[in-house]
Amino acid sequence: MPAKTSQFLLSDAASLRRFKLLQFRSQMPALLLLVLALALNYIFPSANLYNLALLLAIVAIAWFLYLALCYRYRQRIPIPPEGSLLSPVQGRIRSVQGNGDITLVNIRKMVFDSVEIRSPHQDCTLEDGVLHLPSAAGKISFRFNIPRVIWFDDPDFSTGNIIGMAVGAGNCTITLPGNLDLDLKPGMALDAGNPIISNLQEADVRTRPERQVVLEALAGFDEESTET
Repeated sequence: MPAKTSQFLLSDAASLRRFKLLQFRSQMPALLLLVLALALNYIFPSANLYNLALLLAIVAIAWFLYLALCYRYRQRIPIPPEGSLLSPVQGRIRSVQGNGDITLVNIRKMVFDSVEIRSPHQDCTLEDGVLHLPSAAGKISFRFNIPRVIWFDDPDFSTGNIIGMAVGAGNCTITLPGNLDLDLKPGMALDAGNPIISNLQEADVRTRPERQVVLEALAGFDEESTET
């Protein structure tokens, strides 16, 4: 279980160390380029390579800072409401579409959005890179179309806990059963760990008309059976 304060859910130290290690590995080429730029004038003192060395140093520093921004993460988030369904990534709502059977929510993650992937719900499971969550109305799934997605080994799926990381720009598509009345609009900003549905059990799932007829018929049949 992740540590908590009275108001915040704290990211575990092991996850933060993984972030820093992967960030350092990605920044190694930029550091090596900077070392090369600083060493050029010493290696070739008579070649007048000052301008080249300065250019390489500027490129290396810019590259290093760019990668640092690509690996931003948050050390804490507000404690999620009990029974809520959370956004696994940071980004903006790109679209919310439904056809009566399912509702699709597409979240666009930008390159400088935070890299942590947080568990949307404590009952989630991971299979072939897709998060699945059973619900009373049907299965909810989370698919990630992001260049680099890394899942932690044996993650703790406690709601809001860090379970992996997503580096780079891409999309997360959430498939929800039924026609949900969501308080989500295109362009709305979300942080990883923000509630998408405040109470999953009380979510307004509109039953398809033909299924409603069957349910009413079954209810009537049960009443007749009881009377006889």
